[in-house]
Amino acid sequence: MRSCFAGLADGLREQLAEGSESRELFEYHRGRIEALFASQPDLPLHQDTVAGFVQGFLVTGAYFVPDDSVEQQSMFPVLGGALLLGQDLPIDTSPADTVAERGFFERFTLAMNDFDHPSVAYELVQRAFSLAPDVPISRASLGGFCLGVLYANPYYLPASGTDPMVLISAACQHARDLP
Repeated sequence: MRSCFAGLADGLREQLAEGSESRELFEYHRGRIEALFASQPDLPLHQDTVAGFVQGFLVTGAYFVPDDSVEQQSMFPVLGGALLLGQDLPIDTSPADTVAERGFFERFTLAMNDFDHPSVAYELVQRAFSLAPDVPISRASLGGFCLGVLYANPYYLPASGTDPMVLISAACQHARDLP
């Protein structure tokens, strides 16, 4: 199991109990996250993509959602949902990124074409993956990262400053920089 899931499982041990109120919320988000991945059939579903999702979601929450806000507090169950989805998936063992994953980024790059990202956003993407060193920066994990940022978007308050879409633009640049 990837380290980010092991860490979440340790931190959420009590809330994961069957029948708990938290577990119901976790299951709700698990289903929504799985549906989000299903809407992108060229992005595989394995631990690395869901780990990328967790990193994108966490970075968005940490940098774009006000500290101690109701929005930030309501983000917690999403992590449990990502854990429930990702913990039993296989770890990606494919030797290289697939053509399908490239298709995902071609679509996202077109959508983000007019969206410039500052170098700090590029560095935030790198830093997010350095927090989970056993998750490779690949097109698959970067695709999951983008979906995590999108999933966190409803928690973002537009009046708070920079749009988190800069993270997706930066993740697209990372994907273009891969061989």
